[in-house]
Amino acid sequence: MRYVIANDSEEERTRLRLLAELTDPYTCYRLEEIGVEPGWRCLEIGAGLGTVSTWLADKVGSEGEVVCTDMQTKFLEDIDHPRIRVEQLDILQEPQRHGAFDLAVARNVHHHIPDRLAAMRNLVEMVRPGGHILYVEPDLHPAMADFHPVWRRAFEAFRQWGEQHDIDLFTGRRLPHQLAVAGLDIVSSRGETALFSGKGGDPAVELYRRSFGLIMDDLVAMGFLSQADGDEVDRLLDSEQAWLMNFCFFATHARKPV
Repeated sequence: MRYVIANDSEEERTRLRLLAELTDPYTCYRLEEIGVEPGWRCLEIGAGLGTVSTWLADKVGSEGEVVCTDMQTKFLEDIDHPRIRVEQLDILQEPQRHGAFDLAVARNVHHHIPDRLAAMRNLVEMVRPGGHILYVEPDLHPAMADFHPVWRRAFEAFRQWGEQHDIDLFTGRRLPHQLAVAGLDIVSSRGETALFSGKGGDPAVELYRRSFGLIMDDLVAMGFLSQADGDEVDRLLDSEQAWLMNFCFFATHARKPV
């Protein structure tokens, strides 16, 4: 596995914080539906800042454990929780634990992995028979149908840039089929899309400003987006009237057959 954008900077820490603010409520709601129980052993891959692992650790109780992992653990070093163990993990490597976890969570990481099916097989291997898997992954489709033409063009450019870097920005819709083919039982797959504007401090505004800022030079240089369109994207993000479509975040809950 590799990172396309350097992920050990303070800029990236800020971006991960904004992404967590945007997606934590939805993720935790779906975890509540699963019903995390005291005593469970849980795994999170690509944990970012570890906010989901921290939520899980408060649910599993004194007999439970959460293994919080990422390729780069710099942003996880400040976690101080008696039931969280931070580990460096490359999900593409042969798993060392087999059937060890009651629940595995992967959020906003699967679409970055070049060999997604191999990563999925390894994740499934680490879950016990009857155990749960929750993927929360983005899908571009709402933003590409937005009312504002420049917002649609920006996300089409984002899609093209992603293809150049083997990033699948339609992963959310593909996961139920892929998990079913892998032999898992699909419990549910639902998506959530939020409209947002520049008013009220919505984390999506700053998240998109920073995310587009990181790759805007590439988008323009590759001919995917004009500089004028890039400037217009900034103006939309400053506007209180320009309600914009977010990604759809699909949460797919699957169970490993007994």
